[in-house]
Amino acid sequence: MKRIALILFLFLLTPASPTQAAMTDWTEVQGGAVRLIASGPLENGQYQAGLEFLLDPGWHTYWRSPGEAGIPPRITLSDADNIGDLEILYPVPEHHDDGFSRSIVYHGGIVLPMQVFPEAAQKPVRLSIDVFFGICNEICVPGDASLSLDLTPETRADMIAAKLIARNLAAVPVTGGNDDLDITSVVPTSEGDRLVIRAKVAGDETPELFAAGPEGSFIGLPELTAHTEGEAYWELPTRGLAVSDEDNTLRLVLSAGGKAIEHLQPVDPGWVK
Repeated sequence: MKRIALILFLFLLTPASPTQAAMTDWTEVQGGAVRLIASGPLENGQYQAGLEFLLDPGWHTYWRSPGEAGIPPRITLSDADNIGDLEILYPVPEHHDDGFSRSIVYHGGIVLPMQVFPEAAQKPVRLSIDVFFGICNEICVPGDASLSLDLTPETRADMIAAKLIARNLAAVPVTGGNDDLDITSVVPTSEGDRLVIRAKVAGDETPELFAAGPEGSFIGLPELTAHTEGEAYWELPTRGLAVSDEDNTLRLVLSAGGKAIEHLQPVDPGWVK
């Protein structure tokens, strides 16, 4: 009932006018709801859209890599039209420990920003996706939805959708290091069963590191082994790493002090056991 009341409240806040961009109805699942939103017209050759999750208190869903347990979101195009490319972005997640396993999750309300690039800019776009995801509290259940939006270059701006998408775009890590945050090396141990990840970290706040292996990988979580002034070290087990001709990239997201960067590390085939 609380979720339904919140959905109705958000609906009443959304102006019903011709300026509103495309937005699907909510698809309810146990513990939450999901919908597809778009912010407005074609800009710089792309549409800004987003997959929005609204989760009940105490419930969570998962990052692109779930950690030791969980189901990551699987988003596939279905009956789409005039889409040249679709890029799905992931804001910085949280660590979650339920006493049995450690996961990488999102709580509350979260939007996965989606950048939609049409093949033909002046033609309408049919953004149609199937999404399968895990959602957990004391129990874990699968969730799924089929969502579709029709977008045109004349679609007017929707300020609410634009703010939701912009809020979470700001939380997407930037690619590459900077003076405050940087992954400086990734090397295997002499035994070859772990990777030692070294990072430059400004400030005293304890940094967090999230790892997502190439598609088909099932890896654990990096363990912080040392944190001194300006530097931090983690160890990541190589067990579960997999590579393919299509994907050999280990994604490392380093977060501290309200900032986050993403480091794309090619996986040496020798690391795969």
